[in-house]
Amino acid sequence: MDAKEHVKRDLLHFFRTYKAHALSLHVGPLETHIRGYNAHWKDALDPAIDDLVAAGVMARQGGKIALTAHDKEDVVS
Repeated sequence: MDAKEHVKRDLLHFFRTYKAHALSLHVGPLETHIRGYNAHWKDALDPAIDDLVAAGVMARQGGKIALTAHDKEDVVS
């Protein structure tokens, strides 16, 4: 599994753990979590989010990423 796939899986796991629908990339628990990523994962973060957005799982909302209405129940519950 490459770094992008790891980051995608980690982001979805993080949303499940926090039972959150939207999280900021710049402040709060997700920012703190991302700060711990190694260089490969940090480089893969934006492409991973782009893949999740393209798949319809997430949406970008400025400095936040949010689960789409369709996937909120699947990920959070």
